[in-house]
Amino acid sequence: MNDTKSMIKNALILFAITLVAGVLLGIVYQVTKEPIAYQEKLAQDKANQSVFADASTFNEVAVDETAAGAAVAEVTGVTIESVKEAVDASGTALGYVIQVKAKGYGDFITYTVGITNEGNVNGISIISIAETPGLGMNAEKVIVPQFVDKIAQQFTVVKNGQMTDSATQIEAISGATITSRAITNGVNAAVNYFESVLKGGQ
Repeated sequence: MNDTKSMIKNALILFAITLVAGVLLGIVYQVTKEPIAYQEKLAQDKANQSVFADASTFNEVAVDETAAGAAVAEVTGVTIESVKEAVDASGTALGYVIQVKAKGYGDFITYTVGITNEGNVNGISIISIAETPGLGMNAEKVIVPQFVDKIAQQFTVVKNGQMTDSATQIEAISGATITSRAITNGVNAAVNYFESVLKGGQ
């Protein structure tokens, strides 16, 4: 009888602890949800502005899911997350910011690709990355600068010292070819989407 009472007591104590922990987690989530969302928006806004410095507003454009699927069909681990039209202060449309997510060596890399209406890649800007420190994490200083002011076309990754065409080739981060290819694949998918859906205006 005592064993039964002890089991019931322990079960009630465990239930109470679980209930309190659940309530506390819920409170923490509610408290941190808005600040986290705000920080994420700031990061996205910064990335948008980085690839279109002359834009004053970025208008949301509905993603054509069928075209997005076709754009990433030839690469693995890439998705097109969102599309925004970059517009300057006078109301002139400058081009598009295509946000992509690509599977890197460690986790997904999220970044924006800016493509002008004339068909040039303004550049890319990384929003989140969690690759290997000292290797893939060097993407910001090694890969990002290589996409500044390039004609929007398909790019290929080459290893150090093997570059023969700076217009179409991206030199890989030393020791982080997977990260380099992941980012390049995402840019290629963004270019595909631009060519099939956005080029010439909507």
